[in-house]
Amino acid sequence: MRIRSALAWSSLAAVIVAGAGIAFAYSRGQFPGQTLDGPPIALVGARVYDPAADSLIPRTTVVIQGREIVAVNDTAAIPDSAIILNVSGLTLLPGLIDSHVHLSGIRSRIPDGARELGWLPYLWRFIRRFPERRRALIEAGVTTVKSLGDPHPWIVKYAERVQRHELAGPRVFAAGPMLTTPGGHPIVQLRQAGQGDTSFIAQVARQLAGPAEAQVAVNEIARRVDFVTAVLETRGDPLLPSMPAPVLRMITYTAHGFELSVLAHISTVEQLQVAIAEGVDGIEHVPFDQLLDSLTVEELARRRVFVDPTLQAIDQYVGEMLADTAGTRRARTNVHRLHRAGVPLVAGSDAPNPGTTFGFTLHEELRNLVEAGLTPGEAIAAATWVAAEYLGATDRLGSITPGKWADIIAVGGDPLLDIVAVADIYLVIADGQLLVNRLDRVRRPGVIAMSAKPYRTVERVLEERVR
Repeated sequence: MRIRSALAWSSLAAVIVAGAGIAFAYSRGQFPGQTLDGPPIALVGARVYDPAADSLIPRTTVVIQGREIVAVNDTAAIPDSAIILNVSGLTLLPGLIDSHVHLSGIRSRIPDGARELGWLPYLWRFIRRFPERRRALIEAGVTTVKSLGDPHPWIVKYAERVQRHELAGPRVFAAGPMLTTPGGHPIVQLRQAGQGDTSFIAQVARQLAGPAEAQVAVNEIARRVDFVTAVLETRGDPLLPSMPAPVLRMITYTAHGFELSVLAHISTVEQLQVAIAEGVDGIEHVPFDQLLDSLTVEELARRRVFVDPTLQAIDQYVGEMLADTAGTRRARTNVHRLHRAGVPLVAGSDAPNPGTTFGFTLHEELRNLVEAGLTPGEAIAAATWVAAEYLGATDRLGSITPGKWADIIAVGGDPLLDIVAVADIYLVIADGQLLVNRLDRVRRPGVIAMSAKPYRTVERVLEERVR
């Protein structure tokens, strides 16, 4: 009896120890969010770039209270007890917006396309909401992302946890599942990556056999998503089916009834023309099968349809995996033609598609846009102001303006002369949370640790001796 009792207690102790170990491992490196009941933050001495007006505000003060920017001017009163950060010599930009990510995607290798993670490591990161991806995005200055296809409703709950600051990471606008045709993209790719479980695929993508199923699918997700995404792309595979026009027409009609925009994934000029004809609001990727004709480009410009080229992802997939370097050149030429015609362009990484990385790839995409003909200021706007317009959120995002969400990064160098300077990040504030502070790399100390007296201006603060 005593032996049995001892075994029972030993088993219970083992379970408790194992549970505590799992709980510790779960919380370790979780990258938690921050509360907003702390003191205001004042950024003093930097110049502020306004991508909406393509203008610079010289040495000024930005005051943040909670989630909101409350003042931007050189005579701003710094509240009592504010934390003051000396950012003189740096440039403040709005937090960057990555307009195309898949937060739950399994990263594949190039050129074989095999997944890098086994199922157990992937599942462990999935249930913890990928802290390493959230951190990588924030450290790259990305404070908002658009999820263009993740498990639903998992992605909605993910976005809510970030919004409540339970988790630190970029704000998430989500489409929920990708709407595709039976056997179309991304079904084959999900199966090749080992995501062959039918229920998982059903959460990531809905395979629509006809307009009736399209209407049901949009009705089901409409009240919990920020936009709808439809997949026409065939990724250079002539055997891969593309969504028929009547199905896309029903998706667009139904989504617009809920005042939701529809974003279409394409890879050919023909698919782009179908998407335009059926009234979509945005184009994901740029055609690489042939050069765009002037009539198609003019129609995109006339209707102000947004285009997210994802050139870096195309370079890696089309150029590396398909070995179609001519296709990558056509894609870049098409971006140049779109820009020259005034079509609004945004910056998206398409991470974690082959050869892409969360955070860093967005900076590669900014450089790609400059190479395609945009000025550095226009490329910055593609990841801030224009991206916010694509989201329908310019009242809250895209510029450092009083009343908007406090998403701010501080960079060195001159980002308006050299786009590479945007990656030289010393400070990241996301939704009012100070998540990255590398100011000690440009001055010592980086933080002016003092309580501000009321009504001190930037000039007075910078004249005071740093203790």
